[in-house]
Amino acid sequence: MLLWLGLMSAQAPPPPEIQLRPLSEKRDVLRAEVAATTLAVADIRKVPASQSIEHDSEVSRGEAVTLVVTVQGCQPDAAGACNASADFTTYKPDGTVHSEAKNVTIDGGRATTALTLAATDPTGIYRVLATVRDVGARRVSKVERLFGVK
Repeated sequence: MLLWLGLMSAQAPPPPEIQLRPLSEKRDVLRAEVAATTLAVADIRKVPASQSIEHDSEVSRGEAVTLVVTVQGCQPDAAGACNASADFTTYKPDGTVHSEAKNVTIDGGRATTALTLAATDPTGIYRVLATVRDVGARRVSKVERLFGVK
């Protein structure tokens, strides 16, 4: 009995403390916004990345449409550049994939890709999904937007 009490009173060393690393302010927020616009790419580049691109809620078949994702909160690499890219997937009104653009480089806080709407494409509500990857911070953000095609 005394042996048992001796064993019970002897405490094992405390477990080592686990250091939890909090997310830094640079890593905890990746904000992305996607828009469909009829602005020319040259005009889009004139708008500062801190400002939103106006989203066109309705476009016409055959009209030049640009999909734009604007990103804020990208963690810069050692050279000060944002190492991020975006995938764009556009869905038809019936939910099937209309088109995709993969690994579009985000330059200066924005990525753009052309969306071609043929005269034979169905009218209705389309959905664009943008998946943004911030490689430096190992973060992913998904944003989507609806727009009508007439």
